[in-house]
Amino acid sequence: MWTPTLKNSGQPLYLQLVEQMAQDIASGKLAAGQKLPPQRQLAWHLEINLSTVTKAFQQAAKQHLISGEVGRGTYVLAQSFEAQLFLLKQDNTNTSIDLSTHVPASRAGDDELALTLNEMIAADPSLSQYLSYHSPQALKRVQVMAAKWLMQLGYLAKPQNCIATTTAQNALLVILLACCGKDDVILVNEFTFPGMKTIAKQLGLKLYGVAMDEQGIIPAALDLAIRTSGSKILVSDPLMQNPTACSMTQARSTAIKALIVKHNILFIEEYVIGAVSQSAPISGSIKQYSLLITSFSKAVCPGVRFAVITGESPMINDLVKQSHATSWHLSPLMAEVACRWIESGVTKRRNLWQWQEIGRRFRLFKKIFPPDRYAGNTQISSHVWLTVTGELGQSLAMLTDLGIIVVPASVFAVGRNIPNNIRVSLTAAKSIQQLKIALTILVGSGLVSAAKQ
Repeated sequence: MWTPTLKNSGQPLYLQLVEQMAQDIASGKLAAGQKLPPQRQLAWHLEINLSTVTKAFQQAAKQHLISGEVGRGTYVLAQSFEAQLFLLKQDNTNTSIDLSTHVPASRAGDDELALTLNEMIAADPSLSQYLSYHSPQALKRVQVMAAKWLMQLGYLAKPQNCIATTTAQNALLVILLACCGKDDVILVNEFTFPGMKTIAKQLGLKLYGVAMDEQGIIPAALDLAIRTSGSKILVSDPLMQNPTACSMTQARSTAIKALIVKHNILFIEEYVIGAVSQSAPISGSIKQYSLLITSFSKAVCPGVRFAVITGESPMINDLVKQSHATSWHLSPLMAEVACRWIESGVTKRRNLWQWQEIGRRFRLFKKIFPPDRYAGNTQISSHVWLTVTGELGQSLAMLTDLGIIVVPASVFAVGRNIPNNIRVSLTAAKSIQQLKIALTILVGSGLVSAAKQ
């Protein structure tokens, strides 16, 4: 008889039973097709309540570990994604699939950085020129290459208006330092990217969350927010919005831009995840009222730290003068790699591969979460915004017990409206196979509802 070992670990007994079952399937101790002992007999043997065993068997069935038939008993399934999950973790160094971090998909055999460094070594074996500060000529080249990269993304910028720095987070910090004072109000999406909340806390800024729908910020809500808050700055990511994954339609972006012009506010477009979307930034037609921030982190790779601020707002001239807070932070070595990648087309190629991989992963998600299980945004995105059943904290704990780590809505919420939602990053999984395991566990857990919050 199968005799699992339960520990006094504080973990619910029924979850211990499920985890032990998955481990024994992965190790071969429980073979496909093997019949499990009757629930009552197992409860008696383990000296626990029958209801605990029943709950464990129900949970295991949801995770496709077992299947029961009236009159025949309960059997181990031949295909178990939960068991595959444990097989992936044979070294026991990591027992979870982390879908909480928003990172780009990784590509096996990615050697482009090595090739570029080899080219640089061939030209200068010591690489000594990159051990010093930027020369004026090098900074001019960076500006020209930044403008070329922006053109690849569908945004026409003058090189002299391009300010290179390390990360989009640093770019946003520099801009808000230059144009805001303590207690100033900044308009943002009612669910905004965590970096925005961090900077607001650092600078003592007040965030005003603008109501959203499936297309992003609602024009009427933005109009009201501008008039009632007195704020003159809007920070938003209108394409593949983080965390809701929504993208503005052309009609919606036109309405939002009309309000920006009407009220003469500064629009800071955060175009980082959006840079993968193959859609141009929406601020390209209102450059005098906006600043654009983008970076390599999601569209090219996060390891090559390269970000750009641009626009034609009067404020761009002030920012150009603050090179000590922007361009001087950029490593000459990273700047050279970025310039070579832009010039040779590597950035364009990597961006396209990332978009194609997102498409593959999103289609897998839609296959596992068909329309009757997911009523959210149907546009391709690198992440999805799901509603969970029951109490959010308890659901997150149960998902963690099942080996899936996601992010709750509280991380993104501005104000007191915290819905029962989680963000799931599709590109965080190390492979599409690992993502399939994680999504199957997620949908099989019964913790994700069919309706959109």
